[in-house]
Amino acid sequence: MKQVKKQSVVDIASEQIIEYLKSDEINLGDKLPVEYEMCNLLNISRATLREVYRKLQSQGYLEIKNGKGAFVKNKQQDILQRATNWFREHDAQLQSYLEVRLYLDPLAGKLAAQNRNEKDIAHLKTIQQEFEKSIAERDNIKMASLDAELHKAIVQISKNDLLIALVQIVNYYFEQLRQTSFMVESHAMHAIQPHRNIIDAIETGDFVLAERESINHMEIALRDLCGVENP
Repeated sequence: MKQVKKQSVVDIASEQIIEYLKSDEINLGDKLPVEYEMCNLLNISRATLREVYRKLQSQGYLEIKNGKGAFVKNKQQDILQRATNWFREHDAQLQSYLEVRLYLDPLAGKLAAQNRNEKDIAHLKTIQQEFEKSIAERDNIKMASLDAELHKAIVQISKNDLLIALVQIVNYYFEQLRQTSFMVESHAMHAIQPHRNIIDAIETGDFVLAERESINHMEIALRDLCGVENP
């Protein structure tokens, strides 16, 4: 069973305001009621309301104008801001995950280059084509699924059962990472050429290059997600 999470007054008030923003009662650009009215409606203090506003501003819902009040910026959470917040909250986990992949992925690429056949290469290229198509369609859920499928296929080609099991365990705990990462368009774009390079190296059987391109791919991901340079 999952533990029941206690909600703070700020969280509860934030959820109520979000429901209000999503309703037909208010439109984009509209000003929210003045502070004392909002405090009375929500039964909270001004200090709490201001904390709520700061939270909703960071999530992209509100724009706070000094001396004028709070205005509706988005009726849905800004997708880029949502991704940024998620990365900030999970920074330590992200870096640990990518550092582990920095060692697993190059080994998978190296072994795949040694064990691949024509059918394997055709399969990788098909997945990559669909991945690039999903980027053009800006479907981050599909991008995440296809990215996972591509890397899983490379590991499968390695024919190393222990490596396959290790990668499966690591990916299980970080499925959300892929979906959140691809909310940021540049992250998805940065994966295109590394994927192509890895597939090309595997196709030619150049296991040294496949290993090197896999390392390059993970180093780019570390820079994008964690700001880490050459770990």
